[in-house]
Amino acid sequence: MPDFPNMDHWFPPVEPAPRRPAPTYAVRHPTEADLADLDARLRDWREERPGRGGPGRTWFRHLGGTGWLAEASADRRPLGLLLGLRSADQPTAAAIHVVAVDPAFRRRWIGRDLVDRFTSQLAAAGVDTLEATCRPEDRIALAFFAALGFEPLAGPGSSRIYGVPAFADWDGAGEDRVLFVRAAAR
Repeated sequence: MPDFPNMDHWFPPVEPAPRRPAPTYAVRHPTEADLADLDARLRDWREERPGRGGPGRTWFRHLGGTGWLAEASADRRPLGLLLGLRSADQPTAAAIHVVAVDPAFRRRWIGRDLVDRFTSQLAAAGVDTLEATCRPEDRIALAFFAALGFEPLAGPGSSRIYGVPAFADWDGAGEDRVLFVRAAAR
């Protein structure tokens, strides 16, 4: 067990600002037709992070069946997206590549709902371990994954970056990542 049992020492309790409720929404698998709208929205949702807004067409064309898209029921506006996959090399493992929720509707269980659907779908197919990564400075993602029961891997090769167990250069030079793991069945 890593010496990182929870985030309470890093994130002092703060009363969130009142927010409007999330609209009713439907959840479905994303398709190639969603790419243009989602690319622009993901660029906005990523806030200050540079680069392309979202993943490329390959994700929607070949892996959309394991992804989930939450859309407002009234106007089909995207509220959240999860893209993940079952590992081809480790069939009992799955990885969450992207989970993003419109900032105006965070903290309303949309992200949790998307992760739960992904988990249920792949657990039924024999997956027992989930992995996810985020940048060690991304406090929102760190808190989100911790709230869902993911734990940062603090094994060999990891070091504390911004006070969190992380792997330097995980995704290339200067691209440090926290590697989260969790059992699929909880």
